[in-house]
Amino acid sequence: MFQRLKGQFFTLFATFFLTFTLSSSAFALAIGETEINQLLARNNNYQSNYGIPGIASVDYKLHNFSAKIGQTAEKRLELSGIVDGLFKLPNNQFPAKLNLTFDTVPYYDPQKGAIYLRDIRILNWSGSPQQYMDQVQSLVPLLTTSVANYLSSTPIYTLDERNSRDAMIKKIAKGIRIEQGRLEVDTLENAFGN
Repeated sequence: MFQRLKGQFFTLFATFFLTFTLSSSAFALAIGETEINQLLARNNNYQSNYGIPGIASVDYKLHNFSAKIGQTAEKRLELSGIVDGLFKLPNNQFPAKLNLTFDTVPYYDPQKGAIYLRDIRILNWSGSPQQYMDQVQSLVPLLTTSVANYLSSTPIYTLDERNSRDAMIKKIAKGIRIEQGRLEVDTLENAFGN
């Protein structure tokens, strides 16, 4: 009888230990700030136009974007970059360059194996030439809407299934969380079939 209880205790202990170990060490797969910035540098040339016909529009190009991940208490992703644009009003049009900084929340789409951005907030902007900045200020919401639409529908990172690490992430990832300097992939539930 003691042997049978000893065997059951060992089985129970091993099960508890394995469960505790796996749940407390849900291995962290991460995509670092450097990797995101390298990707942004390679794919850093988006052109579009946006506006309300007859009222205001802007033809613009986004470039030189860089990211800071989880550097604030809110744990958001901050992007800074340049917008070169041709701003058009009913009686005037002018070129301007804007330095734009905004923050956002990344989210992971498991079907596509891609990271997108949502909840985009403009933190600050500045621009030149100074003589047009009052007019540009009235067009910033228009530009923000266009940039937000682009960033929410275009992934900032797509897993490459030819890469063994990325293939593993896609197979088991259920979500993403922001940590300082990196995006960590939540894996525990999907890894064990929950």
